Amino acid sequence: MDSRPSARPKLTTILLRTLVVLLLSTPVIVLLLAIESSPSLVVEQQLSDEELSKIQTLLLESTPQSPSYASRHELQLNSQELSLLLRYAVNIMNLSSDWAAQTQLSQGNLNTQLSVQLGAGPLPIYMNVEADFIEDANLLTLNALRIGRIDVPNRLLQFTLQRLRGDLATENVAYQDFSELINTIERVDLEINQMTVALQWNRNLISRIGSQAQQLFISEQDQQRIINYYAIITNIAAAVPIDIRAVSVNAFLSPLFAAAAEKTLAGSDPIAENRTAFQTLAAYLNKESIAQLIGKESAAEIEPAPFIEARLLRRQDLAQHLVSVAAITASAGADLAQMLSTTKEAYDARYRSGFSFSDLTANNVGVSIARLATRDPETAKIMQGRLANLQNESDYMPQVGNNQDGLSETDFNAMYTDRSSPQYAKRLAEIQTLIDSRPLFSELFQ
Repeated sequence: MDSRPSARPKLTTILLRTLVVLLLSTPVIVLLLAIESSPSLVVEQQLSDEELSKIQTLLLESTPQSPSYASRHELQLNSQELSLLLRYAVNIMNLSSDWAAQTQLSQGNLNTQLSVQLGAGPLPIYMNVEADFIEDANLLTLNALRIGRIDVPNRLLQFTLQRLRGDLATENVAYQDFSELINTIERVDLEINQMTVALQWNRNLISRIGSQAQQLFISEQDQQRIINYYAIITNIAAAVPIDIRAVSVNAFLSPLFAAAAEKTLAGSDPIAENRTAFQTLAAYLNKESIAQLIGKESAAEIEPAPFIEARLLRRQDLAQHLVSVAAITASAGADLAQMLSTTKEAYDARYRSGFSFSDLTANNVGVSIARLATRDPETAKIMQGRLANLQNESDYMPQVGNNQDGLSETDFNAMYTDRSSPQYAKRLAEIQTLIDSRPLFSELFQ
């Protein structure tokens, strides 16, 4: 009788081993197909002054004339404008060295390309993503997705999107509001080099989504810091005599940053302490609910602080400008804060009280204070000490009595042409020089 093992067991063993190797190597194969050695896009991320001015104009024209009221609003953007906004978003997220993105519009189609550098070194690798969106029932639908050399099967793509929407709809309050926002869109038209979006503007919904987005970037530790600073604000406001209507903003800044300095000495992160102090004070001075920072459940357990008006150079609006922009700078960076502040003044020039260099000065002071207060731990500690020992508002705020305020858009353009002109840049530089010379900033900008 032949004692040699049969050929069948040998073949079975080989097949099993081969299958195991394939199964184990599948994720590696997919990864190798998804990553590439060069980017599909090389986009210059550094924005010129002219491009920044264009972004301000886009933001201005994307805002309804009366944003406090419900109204029908229409947006129109071309491919270059969409790509410019994408580049700006990449910049403010500090991704510009590793990310590149652009969009292209054709009839009924929006193509978006994204290139992400995954690693540096002698052999950098990239993930290149391309997505096609099409018009579908007056909305945009993701129709095709390519990651590296992998074309994601459409059935898998639609199944994944449907499953993801279902999970989010039942578990995520923010997604429910986002779905409501999608429902306000009446029409999306994709044409050659132009996208038109018609929607019903809902201020309350926009505000709610903004608050939820803000909470995504506030950790549990930061929420507890905010609760602590809100308690300090409550004590400050309660101690003001009943016959006093308003106080200097210094009455809030000094004790808040004295408390921040104490927490830092106890081992806390000085940058986090400064950031949350600004966030909490901005919410209070603007009469916004603390719930937008810590959530409704935590806010329900806190007694609302009595409101005392804070002023800067005897003006409530200047105090609000300074602290609000400081909070944005500390949370999202100086570039975004400056963009929003100048766009706000341009909006006022077009629709409301006029362009104000006094407001712009307070905005820039807020940027300067918060930039230093969150630049690095050592500078953050120095700013805590200086803010805790403020003597006068002139320690950080230049006089604004000689500013030209209330300029209409026509008057502004007659004087400065536009916000990318050398004349306007010179005026901004003069204001910043005045700010930098204030004692609070002494030797810190060198």
